Amino acid sequence: MQEPPQNVRLERLPASRALHRPELVAEEARARVAQAVEQTGYVTNSLAGGLTSRQTRLIAAIVPSVGHSLFSDMLDALVSSLAAERYETTLGISRYGPEREEAWLAAMLSRRPDGVVLTGTEHTSRTRRLLLNADIPVVELWDYTPHPMDVVIGFSQEDVGRAAFRHLSACGYQRPALLRADDSRASRRALGFLRAAAEAGCPKPEEIVFPESNPQAGRGRGREALQALLTRAPEADAVFCSSDALAQGVLAHAHFLGLMVPARLGVLGFGDQALAVDTVPALSTLRVDGTRIGRLGAEALLARLRGETVPAAQDVGFEIVVRDSTCGASR
Repeated sequence: MQEPPQNVRLERLPASRALHRPELVAEEARARVAQAVEQTGYVTNSLAGGLTSRQTRLIAAIVPSVGHSLFSDMLDALVSSLAAERYETTLGISRYGPEREEAWLAAMLSRRPDGVVLTGTEHTSRTRRLLLNADIPVVELWDYTPHPMDVVIGFSQEDVGRAAFRHLSACGYQRPALLRADDSRASRRALGFLRAAAEAGCPKPEEIVFPESNPQAGRGRGREALQALLTRAPEADAVFCSSDALAQGVLAHAHFLGLMVPARLGVLGFGDQALAVDTVPALSTLRVDGTRIGRLGAEALLARLRGETVPAAQDVGFEIVVRDSTCGASR
């Protein structure tokens, strides 16, 4: 076999060694290669020439957590729909961290998936470069933006917050407050809530914010959040919680303190999880159809893989489920 030109060998081998055997390469050369990798979004191919076709029938999908039923319902519908078309799905968990998502994506792209599914629309600049360089279909689920990377299917978090405030106001509450996790989605719902209050000429709602973490670490958080609110703003007469789980904890602590719900305190959740109908009183909440989002996401991705044109952005909306914890008969 004819030897490649000497200059090609000198250009390729140091770069390959810098990526795979950095201890054999001078520091200056490693720095040049690292800079080129960062600028181009290059990832190594762990399948290294073993493929005779570009298609792997592998889909890479990432969610913030599987501890919340909304994400698990969405993921189940996504994976089931893709499996029906003989695609395998590999799963990553970001724990609400864009940097975790970036690291996972870089590792997954080395396996050359046919498509990528992301949860949300907030990503690091390197994540966007990696996906642009990969040149494969990308579907963003859960959140909504009119300007997606490729295809987005979700709902407006800010509109959820606006609807929550307007619901509590319509129920007659004068000083609703926010109890929420410090993640980007809850923050955008809070923004909508605060803007709706300002537009209505109401006092700025009080906020109790706590760091996002796994569901196990969140035990007792409803009690702590309500206690902090009553200390800081005892005049608050309703709360919009960033999850049904948090709202259920608030209901339990309100009962312990002897606060009548909904007469003294209205409680509104988010997610319409299974136990929402079994709380006392039954929990008012905002429902998002995670199963539908997952199914539509799979359909859009499959269509893109077939080379078909699909709508770039689909807003699936949400609905308010009114139960006794806000506009109940005792209010």
